[in-house]
Amino acid sequence: MSRDSEAVVTSMTAKKENYKDINKKLSFAERFNYAFGDFGYNFMYYWVSAFMTIYYTDTIGVPAGAVSLLLLLVRIFDAINDPIIGSIADRTKSRWGRYRPWVFIASIVMGVLIIAQFSASPDWSMMGKQVFMWVIYIALTVASTASNMPYGALNAVITGNAHSRVQASGLRMMFANVSSQITTIIAVPMIVAFGKSGTQSDAGGYFFAVLLTCAIGIPILCWSAVKTKELVQPPPNQKQIPFKKQWETLFRNPPMIAAIIGHFMMGVVYYGRATMLMYYFTYYSGDAGLMTVYGFVYLFASILGATFVTPWLYKLMKHKGRVAAVLNFFCGVMFFIMFFVPAPSTGFWLLTFLAGIGYSAYMGTQYGLIPDAIDNGEYVTGYRCDGFLASFTSTAMKAGGAVGPAIGAMVLSILMYIPNQAQTPEVLNAMNWSVTLIPSILCMVGSIVYLCYKISGVKHSEIIKELHKRRIDQHAETDEENNI
Repeated sequence: MSRDSEAVVTSMTAKKENYKDINKKLSFAERFNYAFGDFGYNFMYYWVSAFMTIYYTDTIGVPAGAVSLLLLLVRIFDAINDPIIGSIADRTKSRWGRYRPWVFIASIVMGVLIIAQFSASPDWSMMGKQVFMWVIYIALTVASTASNMPYGALNAVITGNAHSRVQASGLRMMFANVSSQITTIIAVPMIVAFGKSGTQSDAGGYFFAVLLTCAIGIPILCWSAVKTKELVQPPPNQKQIPFKKQWETLFRNPPMIAAIIGHFMMGVVYYGRATMLMYYFTYYSGDAGLMTVYGFVYLFASILGATFVTPWLYKLMKHKGRVAAVLNFFCGVMFFIMFFVPAPSTGFWLLTFLAGIGYSAYMGTQYGLIPDAIDNGEYVTGYRCDGFLASFTSTAMKAGGAVGPAIGAMVLSILMYIPNQAQTPEVLNAMNWSVTLIPSILCMVGSIVYLCYKISGVKHSEIIKELHKRRIDQHAETDEENNI
């Protein structure tokens, strides 16, 4: 055999081994390095999702209608902003990869802006309050996209192994839910402890509580960006991404469209309920301290759901779409029963625990099926656009996370909600509907959406094998052209 022939054989053998490594099962440490980043993100951003609305209405004194308008209009802007950042991230070339530099830098900026968002003063003029709220929130939205969208894209490049992706996504959602519930648990006690008035609506209490939270969350996100590895790379012949092909990876990809719709529904339910829960416990149940109890109950439920139920159900059913459909239906039933069993009854906490298991398991499954849909986009078009496609799921999640709270705030405004006062029966009923029947209906609709996700475990294995074969063939062509 000639030296040139030996070189070709050696080159191709190395590439085959390389793609075997790419499809390897991740170790716990590798899954942890990636997943722990969502602990830092949600530990900080949950203040925005769950407390910003009531902070500006009850503490700063901005009308609920004005906050609702802010949430809706900024998310329209975000729908344009996300794909732009996703496209830029896909085209980023650095020694640290395509997505990790974005996560590292943008996370620092985002944390600083979250602190700023909760530094308003009730003594400012109404115009000053609203201008400040708008400017900071728009900047925060951009920074959040620049951090969380590339972080989501990382999920598709840390490995090509479907089961490891489910495990990593389950662990990620466990950390996301745990950090969110820790914030829920400590929020009111910290606000009271750091504030001067001794109430849960103290402006200074909010500021110092958020400051401490972000001082912990920022280093965690940066650490995850440094320790995570980007293994799955674009095809060797993908030097540029034509605009038309980029959009084809979306529109010729029904599983990704189903994932995007599911992400929107998830955002409406999860963040819509999170925003209204503080109102629900404060006024409907008459005790804001129940928010801390809720945090503890959901904390243990989310650990059980994301860590154990998600991988167990996938191993049993071998189909992420069907797993997501079953879990949505289960949560819808729990929320429906909850309407008739309000807090603080024992039944309410039992239902909260069961719904927490189901919803955290569903979220882990949802994030686990997105990388498979990205693989399908490459399988269909020949182009890999992790960031571009992940941007639409990010946009959908944040859009849902804005629409849910915005509708809640709008309904309160229409019903003449007055902060820090006894509420009318109409307002109280709206609060109850917002955390029970409306999420129940949306979960039922979500279960139908996920039946349209057609990538089974067997189908994904076929996709991965074909993508690896294409890469080896493309490398061989490149070697021949270079006379290796």
